[in-house]
Amino acid sequence: MSSKTECIKKACEITDEIFSMIVKRMQSFRTEKDIDLFIRKEAKRRKLKLAFPPIVASAAHASEIHHKPKRTKLKKGFLVMDFGVKFKGYCSDMTRTVHIGRANENEKKIYGRLLSIQKSAAKKAGQGAGCFEIDCFVRKALGNDRQYFLHSLGHGVGRKVHEPPNLSPKSAETLKQGDVVTVEPGIYVKNKFGMRIEDTILVGKKPLILTKSSKKLIEILQTSN
Repeated sequence: MSSKTECIKKACEITDEIFSMIVKRMQSFRTEKDIDLFIRKEAKRRKLKLAFPPIVASAAHASEIHHKPKRTKLKKGFLVMDFGVKFKGYCSDMTRTVHIGRANENEKKIYGRLLSIQKSAAKKAGQGAGCFEIDCFVRKALGNDRQYFLHSLGHGVGRKVHEPPNLSPKSAETLKQGDVVTVEPGIYVKNKFGMRIEDTILVGKKPLILTKSSKKLIEILQTSN
């Protein structure tokens, strides 16, 4: 296995495996740092490097786009986990948002809407699509919540986790066959909550999502948090 595409596919597969392990063990984690250390341990066990320092953000911390994991206790609410590994020098990048405790109806509604927008945007990431147009689609679909979407929609992935092309409001780039990009809309309400859903996607006539982890809202119940 040596091609860029195959290596990124493998990196995404391993990222999915680690996420599945996190969910199964979630009740054993007490802090954001516990999850961060688990991700690092699993990468090291496979003799792999991380693509970037993991983001693990609980409750109000999730409203910070680049939050650094802390040793504070996990709190009820959304928990954002953004991480990836390198396989033979090529990166993966995935974000999943789960909920500690049972989500209320408003939280489910907001998350469901973001998920619907993310899925629709991912379907648009095909060969010949304008990067600006996909970003614009998301901002328009968010409506009044666009004010809480505080970063670009996505970026290229390769040997570096952030490469061209950029899916942003200022981009003049067009997606090409074989490009690998992320699609990662988010909503961040300062000091309250945040959520992000991100996939790594292979561009072709039809986009192929390489990160396979479920995007349904997982509720972590019966915890002591």
